[in-house]
Amino acid sequence: MTYGEKITTLRKENNLTQEQFAELLNVSRQSVSKWELCIAFPDTEKLIKMSKLFSCSIDYLLKEEIESKDVNPTYESEKVKRNYNLGLLLTYLSFPPVFGFVVAIFNIIHQKKRLNNKKMLILSCVGMIVSIGLTIGMALGIIFSL
Repeated sequence: MTYGEKITTLRKENNLTQEQFAELLNVSRQSVSKWELCIAFPDTEKLIKMSKLFSCSIDYLLKEEIESKDVNPTYESEKVKRNYNLGLLLTYLSFPPVFGFVVAIFNIIHQKKRLNNKKMLILSCVGMIVSIGLTIGMALGIIFSL
């Protein structure tokens, strides 16, 4: 299905005339008609508004190979959330002594590649330093039976 056919179908499913749809997007009825006939292409701002209005992804609107409106529009945000949660977990795990500095190294690599979150990166470095200090303290305590 072309983007024009999808726009037409979604507009009709929502019981909107071309005039009503045009008003919602602050464009002319002729613009809507051109989109639906694939003569013209909506700009990015209008695609975002359509995506929100019709509760579908922009990918669904643009890609002919995606036939189901039920494509998960939150996929990217879920991916970001998973990366954030992994970064948070690795940040937390970088504090315990002995293995904390090893986890912190993996965390720092993850932070740089995926998140670029400076606060978590700094916190991980602090955690790694604290872990090394605690590990040295434990080792000295064991050696000198403190």
